[in-house]
Amino acid sequence: MNLISTVINIEIMKKILSITLMILLSIGLAKAQKSNPKYTISPAKFTAEDAITITVDLTGTTLATKGQIYIYAFNQAGPGLYNDFCADQSGAKMTNEGSNKWSFKLTLTNYFNATPAKIGTTFGFLFKASQASGCGQDANQSVDFSTTIESLVFSPSVFRVFPNKFTQDDIVTFYMDKNLLDPSKTALKSATEIYVFTDIDYIKPDGTGGYFQISQFCEPVSTTDGNYYTGQTTVADNLALKAKDEGNGLFAWTIVPSKFFKIGDTTSPKFPPAGSKITKIKVHFRTRLSPYCPGTVGDAGSLGDNFGIPFQ
Repeated sequence: MNLISTVINIEIMKKILSITLMILLSIGLAKAQKSNPKYTISPAKFTAEDAITITVDLTGTTLATKGQIYIYAFNQAGPGLYNDFCADQSGAKMTNEGSNKWSFKLTLTNYFNATPAKIGTTFGFLFKASQASGCGQDANQSVDFSTTIESLVFSPSVFRVFPNKFTQDDIVTFYMDKNLLDPSKTALKSATEIYVFTDIDYIKPDGTGGYFQISQFCEPVSTTDGNYYTGQTTVADNLALKAKDEGNGLFAWTIVPSKFFKIGDTTSPKFPPAGSKITKIKVHFRTRLSPYCPGTVGDAGSLGDNFGIPFQ
């Protein structure tokens, strides 16, 4: 019985050791793995000349307990100004936002000390702990991340807007290049005076949605159906809707959206109430003589294409 008992005890010990080794091995492997945290970049689309903010959430990763976090960015232009991977360089020090979140602000042209052309269309980065935790150890850094950089090269298009990111209180210009219009837009291509139709979607302070169309400009201001703006009796009279001829077939229409769409104007309940936020605008280029006004001539082929642009 003693021999049997001894054998059983040995087998039990073997199983205990085996389990212990497996646990220790799994812990060791976990420690050896690089962190793969979630991150965001704001704004989501950017060029090499834009200021961006990279924010990372280290919750659930080995980096969450490492104290101060640094960023290490790299690109075809090189590793940037802070190129000593094992050094705690102040210029690569991230800001602790609390709750295991860290942020870092940079402009790529400054960070890499290079032109947009040299920086190219992608750049990579990783997050790492202080060198005191051990330089180059997997447990002290994240995996490599890569993201796309928007090109600064101008691409001609029929319609474009500047700036391409704007709020309702910014000055914004909408452009149309007649040279790039579809051949079927014969009246618009030959017109010497260009106007616009326009409308917006917006959110009221109470959270409900609203829509304001100011394309029916031929009606008097006393109309009750909401399709009015200035009360002028013909479209051509409304110079607020006239695009500026910039030459060489390019026309531009500039507004401050919140002012143009009369947000908060109490002269009519049809205008968006104070505190409303525009979510999207549509701009429709057309000829001076529009088919939508009684007594004028024109054809549907005189109209440009609609395009909707979201607000920031």
